[in-house]
Amino acid sequence: MMMSRSQNAGKPLAGLLKGYNTIEPVPDIDIVDITSNSRTARRGSLFIALRGINSQGIDFAIDAVKSGAVAVIYDSEDEYCVRRIPLLGKQVQTSWIGIKGLDRINGEIVSRFYGEPGRYLKIIGITGTDGKTSVTHLITQALTRIGKSVASIGTLGYGIGNKFDTATHTTPDAVTLQSYLHEFHELKCDYVIMEVSSHSLQQYRVSGCQFDIAVLTNLGRDHLDYHQDMEQYAATKGRLFRDFDLSARVLNIDDAFGRQLANEFKSGGKIRYSALAPKEKQGVEVYLLNSEITEQGLDLDVATPIGEIHASTALMGQFNIDNTLACISSLVALGLEQAEIQLAVTGLQAIPGRMEKITGDSSRATAVIDFAHTEQALRACLTASREYTSGQLWCVFGCGGDRDQGKRQGMGRAAEELADRIIITDDNPRTEDPERIVSDIREGLANPKNSCVVHNRQAAIEYALTEAKSGDLVVIAGKGHEQEQIIGHERYPFSDRHVVQRFIQAKT
Repeated sequence: MMMSRSQNAGKPLAGLLKGYNTIEPVPDIDIVDITSNSRTARRGSLFIALRGINSQGIDFAIDAVKSGAVAVIYDSEDEYCVRRIPLLGKQVQTSWIGIKGLDRINGEIVSRFYGEPGRYLKIIGITGTDGKTSVTHLITQALTRIGKSVASIGTLGYGIGNKFDTATHTTPDAVTLQSYLHEFHELKCDYVIMEVSSHSLQQYRVSGCQFDIAVLTNLGRDHLDYHQDMEQYAATKGRLFRDFDLSARVLNIDDAFGRQLANEFKSGGKIRYSALAPKEKQGVEVYLLNSEITEQGLDLDVATPIGEIHASTALMGQFNIDNTLACISSLVALGLEQAEIQLAVTGLQAIPGRMEKITGDSSRATAVIDFAHTEQALRACLTASREYTSGQLWCVFGCGGDRDQGKRQGMGRAAEELADRIIITDDNPRTEDPERIVSDIREGLANPKNSCVVHNRQAAIEYALTEAKSGDLVVIAGKGHEQEQIIGHERYPFSDRHVVQRFIQAKT
């Protein structure tokens, strides 16, 4: 679907860097490609030497130049880069250009190279701890239903509509992101719906994106291995609402951080939504009037400034009420008419790996695949699943290695409080000892002896499905849509969905 980078014409380097505080003179040369990855550098490339979490881009500059990069830009305020440049300059000949605050503006430079594609697209950015993927998928699905040309970027991948090519990050690096936006523009898309992670905001990957609408789902504990504390995490999320010239901010005011942002921004197209149906409707533009669990999923009646909307969906779980309200609020913020929104949200379908129900014959348990990997998300998933369970509720889950260790006890506590049977297994252990991860989870259990540990994830899923009875429901949490498992530094093909489907087929 996507086009080659080589289709871009050469751009004068001076034009790309105009207005930025460069230390060295900018040579009169054309750039035919732009990259921050030395492995993709080619003849005529501009190499952006960025500071990473575990490495320094400047250390790969020689490789980029040997591959054909005709210029290297680096952060002139980065002491490590400044010390390295004289030595590197003796080893290879190229143009070395220092720019103050490069990490904050590199997305803008890349956007210029691609012709500032964000100017021609309506971009909706969705951030929050939980629900980003679901809301992105729902808005994309809704706009597609009414004939809009819409693309999306996020955890599930990137592409037109909800047909995805795989991606390695929720929000890609600035070069990749701007190339996607350029290609979406070339493909005549009108809208781009994008998950915006806290990492991408902290690392300024989305600088150069001209967001039109920003959406907050919620704020809970996650990524504190990276952000250190909740204050820094919240401040980083807040950048999406503060750093861009937005036409609207869509805010969940059932969430404390959403209320904080709503109070901070007194005007400017603010759309506040609530599932709690407050007695006083003042200050809430979109709110739930009524909800009903059906065999298919959820039916909702929603009040909006342009009239009542009825959404009959195939979504499971009370938290999908919040996600649907975020979707409807975003459509209102886009200025769509009531009839368009009504059509757009009728028949919304489940999101891959998000409360995705898989059933076999009536003699066996039902399985639900969900991406829940925080305490807040796991509680929501299990609470929702209980409403569809006549027998016992099982929970198969683990926690990722080399990630926030502080949430492990909370996830264990949530599973013990809300499920009848617990099986702790490996998620993506990465380079951590799986035994250590399981031990951390079990510290959150009041009665750890009541839990079962099966490290092999496939075996854990098959054990639960074998032992569960008709009327039981088996929640398999943590990996959702993922197609691989990371053990050590290796990635192995693995899908919770495929394991369940193969098990059902073998038993049918």
